[in-house]
Amino acid sequence: MAKMEDMFAEEAAAPKGGESAMKAAEELDMEEEAALTAATPSVNVKAGTLKALVSALNKVMPMFEAPPLEVEARDLKDEPLPTDVMKALQMINAAYGEYAGEDAVDVMQMEADKGALIEIAKLGKVFADKGFVKFLKSSETRATEAKEEVAEGPEEGEGDGEEEKMMMRMGMA
Repeated sequence: MAKMEDMFAEEAAAPKGGESAMKAAEELDMEEEAALTAATPSVNVKAGTLKALVSALNKVMPMFEAPPLEVEARDLKDEPLPTDVMKALQMINAAYGEYAGEDAVDVMQMEADKGALIEIAKLGKVFADKGFVKFLKSSETRATEAKEEVAEGPEEGEGDGEEEKMMMRMGMA
């Protein structure tokens, strides 16, 4: 059996719950960023092209209730696109994929200025699509309503009615 002093020493040396959770979250963030960087193509674009991309993204960030991107416009030579730009493009592609079943832009085509400018033009067309804008607004409304329902929860003595519906379908009510 371990001595009491040894047990207290082990407990004191062990990280506190909040510290280990914080460290795990930081490690997860680093892994996520490394995976994102690995999925990002190396590009050769001029500062003006990067600035145009960031500008196009910043026009639509409010539709996603996201803050504008703050990315320094600089030449990229055999470098990955900035992480914030990639995250924004992935967010847009995910939403557009839900709406249309395809990506809004092909990040792999952004390897040079010409391809990047073509993809920027595609972004403009995507956000000129009134159906997509309406889809985003309805998705936002559904997400907000779901968050409110979860936050409120059922009132005392009140279920969500699913159990009664299932019993009715089974002929047991």
